[in-house]
Amino acid sequence: MERGKLMQYYEALKQVDLQRLQDSMSQALGLKAVITYPDGQPLTKISNPCPFCTLLNANPEGRARCAASRVISARAATDAGKMVLSTCYAGLVYLAVPLQVAEEVVAVLVGGGVVLKPLAEEAVAELARKTGIDREELLAAAKTIPVWAEGRLWAAMEMIQAVTETVAQLLYTRQELQKKVDELTTLFEFSKAVSGSLQVAEVARKALQAVLELTGATSGSVIMLQEAAPGVPLEPEVAATLEPSSNLKAIPSGEIIAAVRREAIAAHFESRPGGDTSEEKRPAVAVPLTVGGKVTGVLTLAGKPGGQRFTEEEATFLATLGTVLGLALENARLFQKVQERAAMLERLIEVGQVLSSHLDVDQVLESVLASVRDLLGAQWCLLRLLDEETGELVLRASLGISPELQKEIVRVRPEGNLLGKVLQTGKPVIVGDLATSEPDMRPPHYAAEMRSLISVPVRVGKKILGTLTVCHPTPHHWKEEEVGYLATIASQTGLALENARLYSSLREYYLSIVQALVAALEARDVYTKGHSVRVAKWARSCARILGLSAEEQEQVYLAGLLHDLGKIGVREDILLKAGPLTPEERKEMQRHPEIGARILEPARFPAEVILAVRHHHEDYGGGGYPAGLQGEEIPLLARIIRVADAYDAMTSARPYRKALTPEKAREELKRCAGRQFDPRVVDAFLRIPQEEMEDVSGGGGTLLDLLGEILFLLRRPHKQSSRLG
Repeated sequence: MERGKLMQYYEALKQVDLQRLQDSMSQALGLKAVITYPDGQPLTKISNPCPFCTLLNANPEGRARCAASRVISARAATDAGKMVLSTCYAGLVYLAVPLQVAEEVVAVLVGGGVVLKPLAEEAVAELARKTGIDREELLAAAKTIPVWAEGRLWAAMEMIQAVTETVAQLLYTRQELQKKVDELTTLFEFSKAVSGSLQVAEVARKALQAVLELTGATSGSVIMLQEAAPGVPLEPEVAATLEPSSNLKAIPSGEIIAAVRREAIAAHFESRPGGDTSEEKRPAVAVPLTVGGKVTGVLTLAGKPGGQRFTEEEATFLATLGTVLGLALENARLFQKVQERAAMLERLIEVGQVLSSHLDVDQVLESVLASVRDLLGAQWCLLRLLDEETGELVLRASLGISPELQKEIVRVRPEGNLLGKVLQTGKPVIVGDLATSEPDMRPPHYAAEMRSLISVPVRVGKKILGTLTVCHPTPHHWKEEEVGYLATIASQTGLALENARLYSSLREYYLSIVQALVAALEARDVYTKGHSVRVAKWARSCARILGLSAEEQEQVYLAGLLHDLGKIGVREDILLKAGPLTPEERKEMQRHPEIGARILEPARFPAEVILAVRHHHEDYGGGGYPAGLQGEEIPLLARIIRVADAYDAMTSARPYRKALTPEKAREELKRCAGRQFDPRVVDAFLRIPQEEMEDVSGGGGTLLDLLGEILFLLRRPHKQSSRLG
């Protein structure tokens, strides 16, 4: 029996107060008694010794001879595994009864110190001579030795046997109960350790640490098993390893993993079979991790002290722990899967938002491929659109494709290949390994390093617009959710492309209406003819001097052309009135910035343009219209148009006043800086070169000029980075 388990039994014997039990039994039977270890060394103190034995044990020689006799009796009972009767060196009779637990001798009860007939005087005298004890004293003590009939001795033997069996049963029951308590405690602590996290790697690492401490092993690994399809195993995934050095890993071979998975029982093996000694061979055990009766992983341990093998009892208990660990790992794996799916869904929502915010086809396609690459980790992405006139698939966007391959796939026929199947069936087509696939399951052209792919239809409603294809450099099992995500993105792409097409048509239509309104405005107000073009050009020059970007310069130019568009909604008698306006008429006139902004909003003009049109009559010091903004609250482009608009108005003749000279108008701008106008904008405006100012003033400014400028700007593609109005 293992030393550790023996010590547990000895501790249990002490806890049941074995000494008191021995003393009571000894007094009841009238026998000397002592309990020894299996090797005869005393475990308790001697009970009820007779004067003869006491006298002998008080003598060194006698004590040594008594100890030797006890060792002989105890070992004889241990070896025999049953009760033995023996006579000690002094002639006294003793019974040695083994205390067996689980068929292992853990102690021996030695009882006796009696004789079947009185000792002969000559024998006692000889014993006195050998030990050096006074002859007369020893003879007197010998007369006190109990004399028992043989029947009485055997009756005592049976009683002692019954006592030892009872004690053994109590010990066994106690130890079994303690073992169960220990196992349950271990299970509880183990469960608490592995269930404290929902991260697969952390759960596996904590489990290994706990099991290594429990078994004394030095190396271990946790391997998770999954299925690509029913009955088709994937490569095992190592979730965690712990080892004292890199060359002492406890990762089982594929054969061992397959055996554990197939049999669902522990497998014993040597982790280093090339070693000479058991310690070098490192006996190991691989136990199944199970969930619902299904093996989902393998826990492997190796490197017990001294090269010991794992017992079947240990393997059984480790399998119990494996059930707990298997469930914890499965929970962590499912949580990880839920997290991945949630992240994917979140990304899909983001992709949808991005696609729905783009109305430019090139930007839609660019966003699609970037999203696919990020979502699926694809190395190559291709988006093709169907040319309805030729029936060809035209490459519209790609990622990772070499220039050489791009030349070959700009236009391809979708007959007799994978792309044709996608168009014909309207369903995803998946190829796990291009190297082993049939010719009609391959794309028309592909690079040798492309090994697996999935292609899905890009559609809107029932109409298929093209295909979206992603490729991997290795044979790949495409998960159901990956196919679903790609199909979803393809559907979003189809909708975004259709929206872009419809918006383009709508924008063209709406712009033609805006152009007609601007033309109608200048046709109504002969005094403002050329005004919008001049304001736009001066505003652009001012923006340049202020250091604004090229995009902002273009925006302020377009806003200048359209800033008075809202006057189309002002009554003609007010718009053309020669004299001062009444308060009511002025109020109606002041509505034109908001009317103009509302006209522009449906056409999705950049927000900066619409804001500049809406607020170009706000005063820097406050009190302007329509919102009464002041200072930096007023959009910068609106502040620029405010100055350019005022300058052109002051230098243009009206029926009710003469035009100011450029010098007078410039003085007026300076005087009103800080109240009506932004001082920084006024300073920049006044720094516009004179020849540039004169060139604008002398420019055509005709209705035809205005229409031409607006048409030129509105037909140019605008960046969608700006917030749409």
